[in-house]
Amino acid sequence: MNWIDKRQQTREKRKTQTCKVFELKLDSSHLSKRKSNYLKKLFLEAKWLYNDILSTKDVFKYDTKPNIVEVLNKDKVKEKREMFFLSSQMKQAVKQKIEYAIKSLSSKKKKSKNKQRIGRLKFTSNYKSLVMNQYNMTYRFLQKGKYVKFQKCKYKFKISGYQQIPGNAEFVNATLTYRHNDYYLKVTTYVPKEELLCEGVIGIDFGLKDALTLSTGEKFKLKIPENKRLRKCSRRLKKRVKRSSNYFKMKNMMNKEYHKLTNKKKDKKNKIVSKIINKYKVVICQDESIKAWHHGNYGKSVQHSLLGGIMRDLERKSHTFIKVDRFFPSTQLCPECGNKKKLTLKERIYNCSCGYQEDRDTKSALCIMLEGLKQIPAGCRESTPEEIVPLLGNYVRITEQVRSLSQEAIA
Repeated sequence: MNWIDKRQQTREKRKTQTCKVFELKLDSSHLSKRKSNYLKKLFLEAKWLYNDILSTKDVFKYDTKPNIVEVLNKDKVKEKREMFFLSSQMKQAVKQKIEYAIKSLSSKKKKSKNKQRIGRLKFTSNYKSLVMNQYNMTYRFLQKGKYVKFQKCKYKFKISGYQQIPGNAEFVNATLTYRHNDYYLKVTTYVPKEELLCEGVIGIDFGLKDALTLSTGEKFKLKIPENKRLRKCSRRLKKRVKRSSNYFKMKNMMNKEYHKLTNKKKDKKNKIVSKIINKYKVVICQDESIKAWHHGNYGKSVQHSLLGGIMRDLERKSHTFIKVDRFFPSTQLCPECGNKKKLTLKERIYNCSCGYQEDRDTKSALCIMLEGLKQIPAGCRESTPEEIVPLLGNYVRITEQVRSLSQEAIA
C-alpha cells in the first residue's frame, strides 16, 4: 500500500471520528533543576532557530539538519551557537510553523484591499509553544499516563490530567506550551463519533440579569466576577517599579488569576452548551449585538459573562441552528394575541390586555422560538406557525403545541 492509499484510508476513518484536544499539566512540584533547565533550554533553542530561519533570504529552502545557528548576543553581534536539546522533528515543526504563517499572510494580502495593513513576521523574544508532530516518536506516555517523555531527552516528566482522555482515543500530535511559569501539553486526539438522541426545539433569549432563558422557563446565570485575590494583585502591581523583578512577579501572579477566571467561565459555558445541544435538535436564537451592549452601561456585566462565546458555540455545534432577525420585537410582542407593549427594564412580568401573563424573559424566548419555526420550509411540516399561534392559550399549551410542531418539522 503506497502513501496515497494510506492517506485516503485515513481520511475515510476520520469521517467517523471527532477531534478533541485535552490539556495536561506538567507537575511543577516534581521538576528537578535538571528537568527545569532542560525545558528552559528547549524553548530557548526553539527561539534561536525561529529567529535564524526568519533572518534567511529564502525560508522554504532552510536546512534544519545542522545543529549550529546564528544568534545575536547582548551587543547585537552575530555569533554561532550549537543546539543540544531540540530533536530533528521539533526543528522541522518550527520551520513548518513559519511556512504556514507566511502562506496565510500572503493569502490575506491577496484578498485584502489595503495590503499595507497586513505586515510581516517579526523576530520573537519569547517562544512559548513547541509542536510535537508524531506520537510515540516526538512524545510518548509512560506508566499508564503518569509520565511523559520527549524525543532526545533522558528524563521523564510527571503529568496530571491524563485520566480525562478516553481509552479509545487515537493520539495524533501535541503542543508543549509555556504559560505563567508552568508547562502544559495540549494533546490532539480522535474519538469515535457518538450518535446524539436529541429531539425537540428550543428558543433562547439572551439577557444581562439572566444570561440565558429557555422557552421552557429554565434560566442560567453566567456571571463570574473578579475575586479578591485578583483585585489585590492589581492594586499591588500599581505600586511596583515598572520592569523590575517584583513587577514581573506580581504581573505573573495576576495573569495566573485571570487564567483561572477564564477557565471557570469556559467550563460553565461548555456545560450549558452541551446540555442544550444534547437535548434539543433545533436551537433558535436572536441575532443579538453583543458589541452594542459593551458601549452601553453594561460593559462590566458583559465582561463577567460569556454571551458571545455561547452564541458562537451553539451556532457551530447544534444540529440545526436558526437565527432570528435582531430587530424582531421579542420583548414587546404578545404570543397569544399579537399585540405589542413596551416594557421598562424594571418590569419583569409581561401583562397583556388580552389576559396573557408570563415572565418577561420566558415570553421573549417563546416568541423567538415561534418566529424561528417560520423559517423552516413548509414542505417539512404539516402545520404552519400561523395556524398554531391562535391556539396558544397558556404556557403549558404553548409548550405542547410547539413540541408537536418541532417533531413534525424534524420528521
